[in-house]
Amino acid sequence: MPVITEEKLRKLEKDGVLDQLVIEEKDILTPSAREFLNKKRISYDRNREKVEEKEEKLEIQKKDDKKLAMEEAKPKRQYRDYVTGAIYDKKPEFMTQIFGDNLVVKNHKRIILRGKFDTLQAETIKFWKKYEKNKKLEADFAQAYRFIRDLFISEMVDSEFKERDVLGYDIDTLKEITHNTHKYYKTGHLFEINVEYDEKVIDINCLRALSRECEIAAVDAFYHEGKTERLDILKALNRLSSIFYLMMLKANNGDYK
Repeated sequence: MPVITEEKLRKLEKDGVLDQLVIEEKDILTPSAREFLNKKRISYDRNREKVEEKEEKLEIQKKDDKKLAMEEAKPKRQYRDYVTGAIYDKKPEFMTQIFGDNLVVKNHKRIILRGKFDTLQAETIKFWKKYEKNKKLEADFAQAYRFIRDLFISEMVDSEFKERDVLGYDIDTLKEITHNTHKYYKTGHLFEINVEYDEKVIDINCLRALSRECEIAAVDAFYHEGKTERLDILKALNRLSSIFYLMMLKANNGDYK
């Protein structure tokens, strides 16, 4: 049972460790030592550590309670079935968002279309990268990619697609050129693409084929029993294959050398 005297406290003060003094409940504090601590305004409450610990825990609990209350006050996120109108508190794994918090099953026709867009965009980027050192071809790939990207965004946010010139032509002129190739290119139409063609022609033809798949998926998504939606997207996708076909004609004509 240690006895803490004024002399001992003064020695601790001289050594610069008085503030580290810990007084246990079993310790005996002499009257002069108590008076010394009071003058120095040093607390000698034997239970102060327990009190501080309790206050700290109480403060943490208050913060946790406040955070919990704020979370509970927030409106719970709800998802709505786009087709049936059913409400879900949690998004089912077999469903995905079509617009905002509206859900559809992952094989919904609009989601299939988005998958086709995703693939076409990825493949376009791949060939764009492959031919980046060919500045003429790289520039045309960049325009084709931006056309696809804008179409993709237009479908996802359900906004109107704004037409723009591509490869130096408006999209209706593109159709006219690719339907009357003999007028513009001595080779005429390119039939039965095979290994004898230049690699550029073969690569671009892959993208043309993927654009056709994308167009068919769009027709499947937007044509319902004689009624057609999103004519802007359907027209743009039809012209997209013309964009790639014109790039094939240019490649076959040697315009990218």
